[in-house]
Amino acid sequence: MTAPIKPRLSARKSGGRTIESRDLLQEYIEKDMSRRRLLMGSLAAATVAMGCSDAGNPTTPPVDGGANVPADSGAPVDVPPARMTHLVGAGQSDDHVAAANLALQETTGFDFVQSGQRVYLKINTNSGDAFPYSTSPDMIRWVTEKVRERGGEVFVGDRSFFGDRNTGTNFRRNGIADICEELGVELTVFGDPMTDSAASSVDWMDLPGEVEGLGPRSAFWTGTMRIPTMVAQADHIVAMPCVKTHFISSYTMTMKNMIGIINPRDRSLPNNLGNHSTSADKLHRQVAFMNKAGPNVSLVVLDGWTSLISGGPLPSNAPPRAPAGWTAQTEDAHVVIISRDRVAADLTGLALLKTLSPMYEVIQTTTARANRQMMRALASGVGISSVEQLDLSGPSVTAIEMLRTIATA
Repeated sequence: MTAPIKPRLSARKSGGRTIESRDLLQEYIEKDMSRRRLLMGSLAAATVAMGCSDAGNPTTPPVDGGANVPADSGAPVDVPPARMTHLVGAGQSDDHVAAANLALQETTGFDFVQSGQRVYLKINTNSGDAFPYSTSPDMIRWVTEKVRERGGEVFVGDRSFFGDRNTGTNFRRNGIADICEELGVELTVFGDPMTDSAASSVDWMDLPGEVEGLGPRSAFWTGTMRIPTMVAQADHIVAMPCVKTHFISSYTMTMKNMIGIINPRDRSLPNNLGNHSTSADKLHRQVAFMNKAGPNVSLVVLDGWTSLISGGPLPSNAPPRAPAGWTAQTEDAHVVIISRDRVAADLTGLALLKTLSPMYEVIQTTTARANRQMMRALASGVGISSVEQLDLSGPSVTAIEMLRTIATA
């Protein structure tokens, strides 16, 4: 048996450079376009699925479930109906892994992974607080097994809040280091030698300074917006955020979780995230830009099995309208959401939070489509552009119709 790969939690002698290479940029663009095509395929399939009268009585052919069997074909009468593939799948179960599998049944799976490809798991490690504040080790194991079944190679990396220089310690506290050691998964701290001498030093690539539809990042960001080259060169990215409220941005899920791959020194500048504020809608514009300029994801596993429904991202972060004596609140919703579309996944997660969170939370003050972060997400061109495009299926979720109604209201 091959010895487990120890997480890289100590400084290296090399790295920390900003790589300016046409070959690297071209590799990034080609792999990103390939991932983008996966999303476009899912959006097209969702259009077909939404043309059906209901999931069990399609008026158009199913996307990937096989053809309808003619009555005179001689096929057995108990042939199961063709399965419709939906843009977003939701699963609910008292068993965490079972909930994920139920969600996966409703949407596209891990068939994008080819043997030998490197798959980056974008976990959530804003702090050392365990799930639901950080990605669940159970889900890391589940995704790793799914990728390895396809012959892919997994690696994990993240960086906590730019002012927290203890990402390696956080990995230990929240259980992510332990599960990576158990599975033999490479684990890297996306540190920078200028800000985090105890972290692994990685090389960086600057993202494009302007993207279609969002204009120049210089309008709301100072200097570079760098991501690790190892992320830029990944064949696929599986985003693994948690369903959480947030005391500044109202909620944090797939799109906001991508902040963790941005160089901490770039984040720390006062005009960037050093002044983590939604004033003039700046934070929401920054998140939309880093998702549009940054790498497309191949799959989102949005974990709401236990959801943070008030406060966050830390247990001490109270919402602006919190009553006296407030404490952080979580809820065992037992729901997992899976999609290739970051915006559609977050819209579903936002709807879930609105069914669970107290009325003093900011997300309760508007409809889902009027939430400022969601408005920027819908307009970004990253995924769906209107709530009416949401194609959500989850027969195992008891409140699925309520979620669909709230998401599209």
